[in-house]
Formats: sequence, structure tokens, C-alpha cells
Amino acid sequence: MIRRIMTATVLYQSFYGSTRQYAEALASQLGTVAQEIPEDPSRIDVPPAAPLIVLSPVHGPAVAGADLLKKLDLTGTPAALCSVGMTLSEEARDKDRSAGLLGEKKDAVTRFYLPGRMNYSELTGRHRTIMRTIITAIRMKPGKSDNDRAMIDANDRDVDRVDLAELDPVVAWARANGA
Repeated sequence: MIRRIMTATVLYQSFYGSTRQYAEALASQLGTVAQEIPEDPSRIDVPPAAPLIVLSPVHGPAVAGADLLKKLDLTGTPAALCSVGMTLSEEARDKDRSAGLLGEKKDAVTRFYLPGRMNYSELTGRHRTIMRTIITAIRMKPGKSDNDRAMIDANDRDVDRVDLAELDPVVAWARANGA
């Protein structure tokens, strides 16, 4: 059983390390410890009133943190989702895909977007193939957006957009909610 003994609960899932880096930095600023999201959500003890912050990578059309938050009883618990990805920050915040992924809980969860890291040199073969397919489709698309061009430019290169200063609004939200 994961029990919250600090002022905030910080949970994360990470594939290539940038989400873990954000989670550990956030937890340090809040005086708590970042914990990996357990496979069994019933192992999470979410006490009322103290903030719960879930950090999760955007992995294709999925954000595991949104799936987790949909399963939890958030009654009386301030909750936030930090989605970490490679979409340009302004576009990600404007589109706010996490709102749709949270469904009925979207109004109960404050959403943040954090720029991540993608090291093509570390991608699994399957992930590399998926990215190659996406980039090919984007190259064929007329009227490319700034985000489309950024994806093409980053293709097959290690790109690190992690910026720990992007945690400042998350820390402010957590402190305003009792952390």
C-alpha cells in the first residue's frame, strides 16, 4: 500500500526519464518523495485535502496519468495532471488533450503540460518504427504547423526540452492547495 505521509502525493510514470526527472524535482520542492504509479491503483492511498499530482508522459494518443485519475475517488482531494511530451508547449496547452482523456473528471483535475525529452538513440525498435510512420505522414501533409515542422526537425535526433522552471506553476498550485 502506498501511503501519503508528506504534504503532497507525487506519482509518476516514465519511459525514457524526463517525467521521472520532473517528478523528482517537483517532489523535492514540495518536501516529499516521488513514487512510481503502481500497477494496481487500489494500492494508492489518496487522503482528502492534500494535493495529488500525477506526472505522466504523452505516449501516442494515451496519457496513463489521465487513466489513473479517472479510476481514483478524488472527493475532497485537489488533483493535478502533468502531461510530459514533445508537442510544442503553446500548442499542447491550447489543445489541452488531457481534458478529453479525463472525461467526467476534467473539471476536478487541474492540468499542466511540461516539455519532455526524446532520445531517438534510446527508443525501442517498435517506438522508432511508430515515430518513422508519424513523421512520414507529417511530411506529406500540406500546410504544416509549427509543431509539425518541429517534429520533422527533431526526427532521428536526440532532443531535450526538459525545463525544470516549467514546474513553477505546478509548485504554486500545490502550495495554494495545501502542500
